[in-house]
Amino acid sequence: MDDNDRSDGRPDPDALLAQVQQEEIKQQRGRLKIFFGAAPGVGKTYAMLRFGQQEMAKGADVLIGIVETHQRHETKALADALPMLPRQHLPYKNVVLEEFDLDAALSRRPGLLLLDELAHSNAPGSRHKKRWQDLEELLDAGISVATTINVQHLESAHEVVQQITGIKVQETVPDHLIQEADEVVLVDISDEDLMQRLKEGKVYLGDRGLRAMSHFFRKGNLIALRQLALRLAADRVDLELRQFQLQNPEEERRGGSRDRLLVAISGRPEDEHLVRATYHLATAQRADWLVIHVDTPRGLMQKAETQAWIWNHLHLAESLGAETARLTGVNIGAEILAYARLRDVTQIVLGQAQGLRKFLWWWPGSLTAHLLNSERSMDIIIHPIPAKKPISEDQRLRNQQYLGVMNSPLRRHIRNRHFIFGALLGLGLSGLAWMLAAYLGFAGIFMLYMLGAVGAALLYGRWPSLITFITAAVSYYSFGLGKGLPTTLGSLAYFALILSLILLISQLVARSREQELMARIRERRARNLYQLVQVLSSARGVEGILNASIEKLEQTLGISVAFWLPATEKSEGPLKQFPEPDQTDSQQRKLQAAARWCFQNRKNAGMSTNTLADLPALFMPMIINERSLGVVMLADLDLRRAPTDWLRFLETVVRLIAVALDSAQASLQRTEADVRLRVEQLQNALLGAVSHDLRTPLAGVLGTATTLQRNAQGLSSEDRLLLENIRQQTEKMEHTVERILHMAALQSGRLQIQKEWTPLEDLLVSTREQVKSLCTEHPFQTRIARNLPLLHVDPQLIVQVLTNLVENACRYSPPGRDIELEAYADEKEIVVCVIDHGFGVPSGREQEIFGRFSQVKPPVGLGGSGLGLAICKAIIELHNGRIWVRNRVAVHGAVFCFAIPREAEPLIPSEEE
Repeated sequence: MDDNDRSDGRPDPDALLAQVQQEEIKQQRGRLKIFFGAAPGVGKTYAMLRFGQQEMAKGADVLIGIVETHQRHETKALADALPMLPRQHLPYKNVVLEEFDLDAALSRRPGLLLLDELAHSNAPGSRHKKRWQDLEELLDAGISVATTINVQHLESAHEVVQQITGIKVQETVPDHLIQEADEVVLVDISDEDLMQRLKEGKVYLGDRGLRAMSHFFRKGNLIALRQLALRLAADRVDLELRQFQLQNPEEERRGGSRDRLLVAISGRPEDEHLVRATYHLATAQRADWLVIHVDTPRGLMQKAETQAWIWNHLHLAESLGAETARLTGVNIGAEILAYARLRDVTQIVLGQAQGLRKFLWWWPGSLTAHLLNSERSMDIIIHPIPAKKPISEDQRLRNQQYLGVMNSPLRRHIRNRHFIFGALLGLGLSGLAWMLAAYLGFAGIFMLYMLGAVGAALLYGRWPSLITFITAAVSYYSFGLGKGLPTTLGSLAYFALILSLILLISQLVARSREQELMARIRERRARNLYQLVQVLSSARGVEGILNASIEKLEQTLGISVAFWLPATEKSEGPLKQFPEPDQTDSQQRKLQAAARWCFQNRKNAGMSTNTLADLPALFMPMIINERSLGVVMLADLDLRRAPTDWLRFLETVVRLIAVALDSAQASLQRTEADVRLRVEQLQNALLGAVSHDLRTPLAGVLGTATTLQRNAQGLSSEDRLLLENIRQQTEKMEHTVERILHMAALQSGRLQIQKEWTPLEDLLVSTREQVKSLCTEHPFQTRIARNLPLLHVDPQLIVQVLTNLVENACRYSPPGRDIELEAYADEKEIVVCVIDHGFGVPSGREQEIFGRFSQVKPPVGLGGSGLGLAICKAIIELHNGRIWVRNRVAVHGAVFCFAIPREAEPLIPSEEE
């Protein structure tokens, strides 16, 4: 629904739903506070440590994860006053490096963690390559973090800072961390004060400070960096204002449609500048932005380095908050326009290359000319791209290895072989024409050349066809076949026309071959997905789906597949590999750790990612409805075979497997639930029948025992004790039979509750009356909140719940210990708790003890029948409530609580009415 549909002032339900979902996610994540500065030495670390001390004074659990004091005395004094996490020691090239210990922080779970220098690159062997990735894992775990960052480390400001200072910053942080932070504090001092601090040695010591003053810390640089930091901080405030206005529409009514930018990138390294420029443009216009690349058949044959640059640009765009896509087609301009219309794009951003190419934008074959001359509803923005700069060897190697794409020797060999075949074909055509010149004539020779060029285009593609044509034309004159050609102007024009026709037809055939190649790729991908869906739909059970997926993916894609699934229904438990490995070694333990991380964080890990990238496998989580089912481990990946959108294709495959697994697990759960229901129905029927048959004999036995006790004057003391034991055990058995019948009635649905408005005090009086014989040695303490509302319940059933809980507390508590009853209410429910001083509930059995015939034998005395708590749970669930138990922390004992929904009390009629 667009904005025009909401001109009546009503809130957009989709926007409200998205806001609620964002708030729920935000409540589960830790809070992030960033101390942001223009340059080193402005006081970010000092401000962060002061904040930590203030929070600790308020009672917060503050812990220093890692902090770099740089031998500054004031900063070190603040750091020494706070608890610090021991650092992790990692051996690397005969030295031991100290790093932030992520696992220790996750295990410690402080209320606030102080994490200095967010842009830091972790040492080799760490789980993540960058410290900001450690930060994201901490936030996902619910740990609040305070951190520091300088403006030069922001990804969007990377190029601007390089232009200002002339220094290329290697460590960058995605801008979305600034945008998603709960609070950003700008730590700012004037450039004169910063220069004075540098001279005094409070930023860098010794010669390092002198070098910094002559390079990075020049006055012009500091002023420009400070201006950039202030502008970015103002953008952050503007973002907060926009979010407030979106959440409070009455503050500002916005009309019209929202702007959306689209930028098309290629495999040139310079397009990285185009992505950053579009980000700044979208930020200034408060617009969404898309980054796309159109893959053509020729593009599939590009160098591996070019493909790597494409993925690098898309990855950069995603880190800056863009939506990315890779399209396929033959006509790049038509694909861009079609996608722009589909996504309601308002502006298309194109890059304008420098040099000679910038004067050829009007050429009909150029992308710029095609878009400018086409019918469109969106604007075209042409942004100049800086001149091509030399690429460092480190950057080139990183891009070659990105996503595992390497220029294989096999690919180079095939390409060179096609070129050689094209040249040999041209020479062979000229030799054939020389032998058959007397029979073919000029027209026949030209037709022979056309046949060869078209054949080369059909078999090998565009460039081998062009090589065939050029070789044939050159060798034509070399063999002397052109001596007999007419030399008039018309004949030369005719000759040029024939050559152009040969070239045109061969290139048209090459384009047809490329289109056929593109269609074949699409068809193969669709066929693979279709076959996988067929196999998954025919597989039975979880194990059948896993085996079918492994076999089909290895057959169609040639990759090795394994699955990591939870060994139990609890997601906190260990993961088990399927199929099971032959042996367990250190490498297998690393794979298990990577699978566990991927499962918990629901993110890819392993090769081609920034997490545990050294592993020889790619780990992808199987997620359905925000629930992680397991992890797919893909090994023997050769991404060179289909680099185009290969990762997203694998994500589609994993999603299909996840859907099939979820369906199989749901089917298994339904089957198990049906079996349990039928077993319970059969048990209830049997227990009910047996209990009915037992009631009459038990009543007879109890009556006989009572009569004998009345006439026991002539019996010995031992006989009287025996009669008393018979009577007590018969009463206990009769009580158990009554509970069995009651439980059967509750689970059969025959019991109807009769709700009344009842004060809790009246229910407690009835409860104490029923338990007085069992709880004579236990005093009662009652704590009921003031103004506790009335309970809208069935009084008899709730009294039975309280009676069972109190009897349970008396049975498991040592004599003389108090039984406490506590009640309070909030806006949604009324909570009643029974607290004992017994031995507590065994760990892990908090839910199990509410099942039928589930018993916990006390160290002293006898336990119950195992039905009391099950009856309590059934009664509370009839009232749409909940019941639970927890062990006491400081002392022995258990706390049994149940909650009843709070309902609006009825109005009390006045005396006049």
